Amino acid sequence: MSDICVACDHPTLTEQVVPFEFRHGQKSATIQDSQTVCGTCGTVSYVGEQASRHELAVATKIRELDGLLSPEELRNIRLKYAFRQTDLEAMLSVGPKTWTRWERGKVPQSKAADTLIRVLAKNPKITSDLMEQAGIENPAARTIFARIDEDTRRLATATLRADLLNQATEADAGRLATQAVEVVWAFRQGREGKAA
Repeated sequence: MSDICVACDHPTLTEQVVPFEFRHGQKSATIQDSQTVCGTCGTVSYVGEQASRHELAVATKIRELDGLLSPEELRNIRLKYAFRQTDLEAMLSVGPKTWTRWERGKVPQSKAADTLIRVLAKNPKITSDLMEQAGIENPAARTIFARIDEDTRRLATATLRADLLNQATEADAGRLATQAVEVVWAFRQGREGKAA
């Protein structure tokens, strides 16, 4: 850190941790902020990692105020489907490196983006459909969606077998399982639509 103030050229800089108040929409918020202050002219600056810590603290407070997903939660959702950051940027129609900034915590996502991300996290069918619509080629994600479909089909088949108490043939159970999966997906999409 330079010992000379950029505004007045005096060597009276000190690092201070002070309350920093800012507005976010209609809300006020305060964080504890590490700043470099000139003892002569009062100029406040951010030196070295102070600017990065400031950005992270402000973004964290905004996420808290708006009830947004944390950077770790965003990363976990991305990894759940084996998505690359660029995949999600294409699916959400956001600019390059936007997801990267969200996941690093430097910039909070909007409430609208957060809502859509929550829907994607809960509903693999919608997520798979959105991936297809965005024209994303990601074999790892396709494998995960195929596994989710197979697990859902297996669960539906097992449930129907138990319910039918072996009164149906294997072919009937498979056909009914396919119908049950379609009903489950339709129900989930209807429920998500009502929640929104």
